[in-house]
Amino acid sequence: MNREESFNTSTQMLCLWSGPIGIGLWMIGFVFAAGFIVPPPPGNSASEIAQLYAENLSGIRIGLLLTMIGATLTAPMVASITAQMKRIEGRYSPLSYTQLGLGMSGILLFIIPVMNMQAAAFRPERDVELIRLANDLGWIPFVGVWSMAALQNLAIAVSAFQDKTGRVFPRWVGYFNVWTALLYCPGSLLYFFKQGPFAWNGLLSWWLVVAVFCTWFIVMFFVVRKAILTQSD
Repeated sequence: MNREESFNTSTQMLCLWSGPIGIGLWMIGFVFAAGFIVPPPPGNSASEIAQLYAENLSGIRIGLLLTMIGATLTAPMVASITAQMKRIEGRYSPLSYTQLGLGMSGILLFIIPVMNMQAAAFRPERDVELIRLANDLGWIPFVGVWSMAALQNLAIAVSAFQDKTGRVFPRWVGYFNVWTALLYCPGSLLYFFKQGPFAWNGLLSWWLVVAVFCTWFIVMFFVVRKAILTQSD
């Protein structure tokens, strides 16, 4: 490996590792500081929602700030996936750019809803219905907008299927990403339910999606890491 290849590998690894660092910061802020590992039930009254924010104002404000920073730090990992996909597609790489565009845009699906939650915490003295409205504007897109992530997964899947030699992405990575995309779909039903498994805090709309996303993140980290380390072969 020459100096240029070594520098390129180091840069890609740095970008890849920013993903786990970002998710770690996201977890510290969202789960431990803000206390949002379990979303507030959508069926709660306006007073209950307002009380939830009032009881942990500082934790929510600091935690959601860390969440936004953490989400931003995942961007280089998205770019590292794109760099490896381009090895498969070559010079003309529509799937790579589709994955890149959707991955970068998808970060806003973390940041913008979190900003709405910050708005709910910003003025605890305001009318409780307005606090609940801001809370709704946070959780509905945070959980319910899955189509961008699903198409990103499908772009990775098609790219893996095109990699006939498996030198970048083994074929199973394609099937894994297809199933990931499909398992995000239950989130689209949260618009119709305030209770049960399809509510935004329910088994299928929240817990399944969280588990699938975490699994996808871990799997893709190790797949891309191996691809980076063997890219000169």
